[in-house]
Amino acid sequence: MDERFYDAYQRIWELPRTGEVRVQMGQEPAFKKNLFGAIRDLGLDRDHHHRITNRGLYKKFHEGLIEIAETHGTDLTEDELSGHFQTKKNGIFSNWLGTPPDTYKLVFPIMIRSKHFPDEVELYESKAEQIDEDQWENHLIVAENDDDSNFDSFLDELPNDYSDHPLKRREWAFLMVEMKARDEFYALQRVSELVESRFAEINFFDQLWAAGMPQPGSSDRAPYEKWTRHQEPPFYLIFQDGNFVTYRPMDFDYRRSVGRFHVNHADDVDEISDIPTFDYDADKGTYEGYIVSALLAYQDGITERSVRQSFFSFWRGIEILSNTSDFDKMVDRGEFALSYHHDRDDSLRPELKRAIEEIEEKRHELVHEGLKTEIHQGHRNGAKLLLDGLLLLYIDKYGQWDLNDMSSFLKYGVEYQEKVQFLTTLLTDLS
Repeated sequence: MDERFYDAYQRIWELPRTGEVRVQMGQEPAFKKNLFGAIRDLGLDRDHHHRITNRGLYKKFHEGLIEIAETHGTDLTEDELSGHFQTKKNGIFSNWLGTPPDTYKLVFPIMIRSKHFPDEVELYESKAEQIDEDQWENHLIVAENDDDSNFDSFLDELPNDYSDHPLKRREWAFLMVEMKARDEFYALQRVSELVESRFAEINFFDQLWAAGMPQPGSSDRAPYEKWTRHQEPPFYLIFQDGNFVTYRPMDFDYRRSVGRFHVNHADDVDEISDIPTFDYDADKGTYEGYIVSALLAYQDGITERSVRQSFFSFWRGIEILSNTSDFDKMVDRGEFALSYHHDRDDSLRPELKRAIEEIEEKRHELVHEGLKTEIHQGHRNGAKLLLDGLLLLYIDKYGQWDLNDMSSFLKYGVEYQEKVQFLTTLLTDLS
């Protein structure tokens, strides 16, 4: 038995007046640290076969240690505890992991008008289905009235400006996802990941080639602080067998948005349901893994308020897809991918061309000068366009090429482009 389990057990006591057995007041941090540390070393966190998390295991082992203390007392030696603990551990694994996972239902709002969102959207291993306002309100009331949750207080404190009832405006669509899991934390994390990944895929096509954030129609209003607010919901509600389990807040400072998609940038994409999906669990070193990692970086970039942090996110995607460790070649490959779709950048505005030319220099400045380096909107916008080009190229060739094929195409494409530019310049000088 890991000695950290015994250390956690020693922090359990029996209240003198009531006889209740619990973790001693003031000992909770040490109890949690030891128990989590021992559980972490079991190596089962986010196990997709067992569909569990360390938090779920922590809950089971916490209950197990309390039950041992209630039955056998709080003064066992380490050797005495070891036998009881092994029995309890075997019971947890056989009874919990030896049975099929439960079905959890997660319901949540997204800031998109329901008429502009499909009735059903694929989420890789699951799907998100729209529910109507009456169904949503029923779930909301159950969560608000739960005595063991502070969800009603959380909802009251949300900064959004609603009319009659929170989340009852028509800017919202309400979704439901069912997920197989052995603990609610796995279901929450898994659905959250899949929703984030799906929004990344959707937003990529929705914002493809957009070179600047939307601006308000009135000059006396501040510009939008990020490209899109089509992102994860402000919270998730989770239910099991019709009973409310818990909620998970995601973004407290969530504001109203335009609420509509304009997916019309790719010839083969007419609506959200047509947008391709990728395996979130794909090995990060594979072709598909590159796409997923870059899409998540893209999603961070277009939902980030800070220009600097948005630039970093787009740059992270460029680093992934440029498929080279040479910083000097990353921007070159991004520029080639962009010109591959845009006929040698002739469609770009001059200020964006200048910003793209400065990006490589800015990356070097950031390495050596850090916070002193100025990153303005043009650099962020230019980095996004480079990532647009690389991502679309990878997606276009998905299923046809492997990473070696893409690396060769980018490498020789840059070399060809440089030769063309050299000859063009030479002929211009000679004429």
